[in-house]
Amino acid sequence: MAAHTNAFRRRAGFTLIELLAVLVILSILIVVLVPRLAGFGERANEKATKAYLAQLDVAIAEYENRFGDYPPSHFRDEWGAPPNGTNLGAEALVVSLWGKDWGGTGLAEDKLCNSDGDEAKRQLARFEKPDLFELKDSWGNPIAYLHRRDYGREDAYVTEDPDTGEELETNLKAKRNPTTGGPQRAGKYQLVSAGPDGRFGTDDDVCNFDTQPAEDGG
Repeated sequence: MAAHTNAFRRRAGFTLIELLAVLVILSILIVVLVPRLAGFGERANEKATKAYLAQLDVAIAEYENRFGDYPPSHFRDEWGAPPNGTNLGAEALVVSLWGKDWGGTGLAEDKLCNSDGDEAKRQLARFEKPDLFELKDSWGNPIAYLHRRDYGREDAYVTEDPDTGEELETNLKAKRNPTTGGPQRAGKYQLVSAGPDGRFGTDDDVCNFDTQPAEDGG
């Protein structure tokens, strides 16, 4: 009986060692794989945001075809003064695309957000609420919009830190062409997402144009 008990204990001890070994292996795999999986997630979000910016380009082109100019990135006189100085270009874009004089946008409303929580004194767009909405990227932050006439302006945007959830306010300037030094899309407009870090003006910004200089084919 005693021999049987000792054999059982040996088997139980060996099983415990196996479990510890498995836990160590799993810990190593987590350390190695989680950052890579996170990277895949960020690349997927970047691709989705790029695709959405392409949809916005189509909607803006339709607007330009109808009115002869791209949507403004400032508040028109007939809209009244904006309630604050944040997210101006993004809000002006939404008011224009969903404007009462323009029902042509086919964009879905599930991309609307209001990161700074402001609203107009009266209803400006075709929404029941007077909220001044923005369109959000794959990280849930507003997509900045600048018409070429406002390329000299610096805009403040309210976003969210992806790690802490803390509210951020960063400034956006028109992106410059690294080759010529002039603004990107000089005769048109710029759409810019703050990217994975939620901060405008950093290297991970996602735009409706290529931010890298073309490689020399020679």
